[in-house]
Order: sequence, then C-alpha cells, then structure tokens
Amino acid sequence: MSANARTSVAWPLMHALGNVVRFGAVAVVATLALSGCSGRGSSVASSQESATPEASWTRPDAPPDPQTLIRAGDLAVSQVPDSVLIFIESQTSDAGTWKARVVTPDGTEHQLKIESEAAAVLVGPTATEDSDADKAKRRANVDGTHLDYRGAVDRILHAVPSGSITELSLLDVNGTVVWEADVWDDKLAERDVAVDAASGAVTVNRQV
Repeated sequence: MSANARTSVAWPLMHALGNVVRFGAVAVVATLALSGCSGRGSSVASSQESATPEASWTRPDAPPDPQTLIRAGDLAVSQVPDSVLIFIESQTSDAGTWKARVVTPDGTEHQLKIESEAAAVLVGPTATEDSDADKAKRRANVDGTHLDYRGAVDRILHAVPSGSITELSLLDVNGTVVWEADVWDDKLAERDVAVDAASGAVTVNRQV
C-alpha cells in the first residue's frame, strides 16, 4: 500500500479514536459528577434519617416542675372528700394538663383533668363504674400504703436529684404495693423509679 493510501486510511481511524477518547473523558467526568451529586444526596439523606428518631422522640422539652405535680395532686384530692390520690400524669400531648385519679374509702375511683399550672380543675371529678373486685383491689392498695404521693415524690427526688416526675402511680407489683414513677433526670434521660409504699425504700431506679 502506498504512503498516501496508508495516510488516507489512518487519518479517519485516528479521528474516530480521538472522538472515542473525548467521549470517554466526558463520560468519566459525567460519571464522577453524578457520583459526587449522589454522594452529597446520600449525605443529606443520612443526616435526615439520623435526625428522624430524635425528631419523633416524645421526651418533653421542659418536664413539669415537681412542685406543680404536688399542687395538682393537692387540688385533685380537695375536690373529692376523704379521697386518696393513686395516679397523676402530665399530659404533654394536651397542652401540659394533668390527669389525676383519686379513690374514696369505698374504693370508688374519681377522674379529673387539671390545668397545666394546677390552678384549676378543667374536667371532673367523674366517678368510674367499676366492679366490686376493682374497688376491693384499690382499697387493698390504699390500706397497704404508709407513704402518700407527697412522700413518694420526696423519695423519688432524693433518688434522682434535680429530676422531674411526669407520671406517678400506686400499683400492686407481685404482691407489693409501690409508687411507680416516670422520671426525667437533669440530662433529660428517662428513668423508671419505684418506691415501696409501705417502707419508703427505693426498689427500682434505672434508665429506660
């Protein structure tokens, strides 16, 4: 083959090869760019996903002052003569109101809803319709209690200094009557605390 013929054949091949190289470079650059975008997108998604559990966590931004719980309990028992508080809870989903239950000597339970600062009763007291067995169980729990809710709060706050109580219940746990509480410590970590209602001893104090 003559030199001219070889040149005429080689030139188109080189030209085509140049196009392939250029196209390949563009493809590589495009791939890297897309990878970079994808990486940033993954980073954002990961950041959002990691934030989701905290965003949906139900811990209170500012747990109620324990003294507010005491005032709400005092207000609840004042509404029903000769009653004993057996349950109180801060309703964070309902503008920080308090839900309380008190029991009269015959075992009848009365429910109340109390304003967030314990300044007024919003609903109740309303008596519940329960069986004789339920009433007898409540009477037994109350009879086995030497520590009222005020004493229980005092023991709990000694166990969790600077803590805040969002729920307090008088319960029978395996034959022992206890005050069981949901407590938030000064780092807003939730704790379960139980106090023996007869002896006043703290029997449980653990982070949830």
